[in-house]
Amino acid sequence: MTLHRWLIGLLFALWPITLPAQQASWPTNPIRVIVPYPPGSSGDIILRRLAPLVAQKLGGTVYVDNRPGANGHLAVEAVKNAAPDGYTLLLGSDIQFSISPVLYPKLLFDAERDFKPVAPLARIDLVMVANKSLKANSIQELVALAKAEPGKLTYASTGIGSSHQLYMELFKIRNGIDILHVPYKDTGQATPDLISGQVDMMFFGSAQAISGVEGGQIKALGAGSLQRLERLPQVATIAESGNPDFVANNLWGIWAPSGTPDVHIEKLRRIVAESLADPEIRKFYRDSALTTLDSGADEMMKVIREQRAKWPEVIKAANIKLME
Repeated sequence: MTLHRWLIGLLFALWPITLPAQQASWPTNPIRVIVPYPPGSSGDIILRRLAPLVAQKLGGTVYVDNRPGANGHLAVEAVKNAAPDGYTLLLGSDIQFSISPVLYPKLLFDAERDFKPVAPLARIDLVMVANKSLKANSIQELVALAKAEPGKLTYASTGIGSSHQLYMELFKIRNGIDILHVPYKDTGQATPDLISGQVDMMFFGSAQAISGVEGGQIKALGAGSLQRLERLPQVATIAESGNPDFVANNLWGIWAPSGTPDVHIEKLRRIVAESLADPEIRKFYRDSALTTLDSGADEMMKVIREQRAKWPEVIKAANIKLME
């Protein structure tokens, strides 16, 4: 055997050992997680709380890259077009993966084909909150007021096609009421107008709602959770207020570009699960009224697909269009 052939044979003999060793060393570069909303948004807060612990367990660096705009599509497309090497990830929500595919006739991404689900981070229950001067203090009183003054009340959302809008439109359909939609770019822009009374009501994430109610800036009309929130026990759920089975929440999770090696995905899943089990993180979740999907990525995709099948009927009934 010539030296040349011997070296080739040795290379192939070592290949199965060398490749896993390279994969096991991942990550060797900083991991970037692109967020489709600005700093201070619900998902951003959750990610920034988890990122240091995930980075520590990975033995690397995780940094947050906020890219708001176009209902999150700018961030989604950036991750879709990134190298599938595990160094660029997406913090996505059901807005991008459940609502956009049924609302937009043309998308530059395919929610199923272009991404791999990594792990769910949190489910955030939504709370219907209102300006303190609104002449309603509960869901029943709101429905009565809206029926007495059709078209006079207003609600804010984080944009056309957002889950904030769709849940409110579903609520309107269920109760046969007319409330005017006022879209904003994000919660941060809508909040001052809600507090000042420029708009009457809005769905807030549970943590934001708890903070606003306890701070005396707003009041809560009803919780979109299955049970009353521990921090707002006096606030009835929307379901128990004449809307059986009404649940309103947002799901946040991590996705990777399709083609990302499974070994990286599995390592991330393990690290995220360990991080979510950390006592300090669990306390943060309890204090923020956040819940987890303990069955992992499979449960996350089940929820995403169920939501995707649910929204077309609401979009059609509410005549929701991309331009108003």
